[in-house]
Amino acid sequence: MKTPPAPERGAQPVTLLPPEDAYDYEFVAARLHDQHLLDSSVAVRVFRAPLLAVPVGGRRRGGSMDAGPGALAIAIREALLGRVGFPGLRIRLTGPRDRAPFWIVEWGERLPARATEDERARFYGGCDCPKQSAASPTPAVPRCGSQLLPRAHEYGPSSGPRRRSLR
Repeated sequence: MKTPPAPERGAQPVTLLPPEDAYDYEFVAARLHDQHLLDSSVAVRVFRAPLLAVPVGGRRRGGSMDAGPGALAIAIREALLGRVGFPGLRIRLTGPRDRAPFWIVEWGERLPARATEDERARFYGGCDCPKQSAASPTPAVPRCGSQLLPRAHEYGPSSGPRRRSLR
């Protein structure tokens, strides 16, 4: 197995931000079964693009984040180390061997090798919402837990009622 290269000295490509700053906050929140996990989630900003990292808990048994180059995978792992809900942080090489290495950061349990689409969604904490028809002209926001979450255009990543600081 290959080892990812060490990050360059002084490079800080990864920053942790409040979860609501993540570009995919509304997308993930609308599909997450255990809504309380959003409170301990964190936006992981790589360069200028923050994406949501959701901890394990409730029905969510594991998580992962695409990192790309090995140095970024190490930086993401280091940023999440010690945070509650991110046990067993590890870096794994994925993708075809004939292309440049592509690394992902994983935490929690390992996804079973032959998981179906439904088992995979449940493993990552997805809700049991009815599936959207491909013919539907507008995407519905699924009802997960006990609250109906707002659409992304109603509350952007930097606004909304849940704004708080990580400090």
